Amino acid sequence: MSKQPSNSDSDKVQQSEEEVVIYLEQHPDLLLKHAGLLEKMQVPHNAGSGMVSLIERQVEILREKNRQQEDRLLTLISNARANEELSDKLHRFSLHLSTTEGIEELLNTAPAIMQQQFDIDAVSIHIKPEYQSDDLQATYLSDKTYSAIMDSLGSDSCSCHNQLDDELITSLFGDKSSSIKSCALLALDSPQRIGLIALGSSEQNRFTPQMGTLILSRLGEQFSAALQRHHVF
Repeated sequence: MSKQPSNSDSDKVQQSEEEVVIYLEQHPDLLLKHAGLLEKMQVPHNAGSGMVSLIERQVEILREKNRQQEDRLLTLISNARANEELSDKLHRFSLHLSTTEGIEELLNTAPAIMQQQFDIDAVSIHIKPEYQSDDLQATYLSDKTYSAIMDSLGSDSCSCHNQLDDELITSLFGDKSSSIKSCALLALDSPQRIGLIALGSSEQNRFTPQMGTLILSRLGEQFSAALQRHHVF
C-alpha cells in the first residue's frame, strides 16, 4: 500500500517552490548562465496539446503581448480618428450657424444640417412658450412634458436615454417617434433653460446614459449662442 504524503510534506514542497521562485526573481541571469537548462525545461501548452519548451512558451507569451498591444493601438487610432471627425463636423455646424441671417432660417435649416452632419434620424427643437414670439415659432411642449424632460436632464446641460416612455418620445419626435430607440436631450441656454434640442436615433445604443456628452454639450452651446445672436433671449 502506497504511502500518502502528509500535510507536513506538502507544506515543505510548497515552501521549497516559493524559495525557488524567490531565488529566480533575485537571480534573473541564472538561466543565462545555464543555457542548457532552458532546453530541458518544459511547460504545459495552453491548448493542452502536450508540452513545449520554456523558450517556445516565452515566445508565445511575447507574441500574445504584441497582439494585445497592436489591438490597443488600433483602438486608440480608431478613437482618435472618430474624435477628429466629430470635431470637424462640429466646426462645420458652427460655421453654418454663424451664416444664418435670421431666426426663421436658423430654425428651418439647423435640424436638417444636424441630421446630415451627425447622421441622426430625427431632430426637433422646442422653445418654452414664454420665449416664443411672431419671429420665433417652435414646437410646443406642455408644461408637464417640459418638466418631465428637464427632470431627466437634472443639473446637466445634456443627457442621453434609451428607455424613455413612448408618450415622451411622441411629444419630442411626432410622426418619427415610432422608429426612435434612443435620444439625446440638449438644454438651450443652460442657466435659463429656455428650450431644448432632441436628437433621435433608430439605434438602441446610439445614445446611452453611459456615453460621454462633451460633443453634445458643445452642440447645445453653439445653438444657444446662435439664438442669443438673434436676440431671442
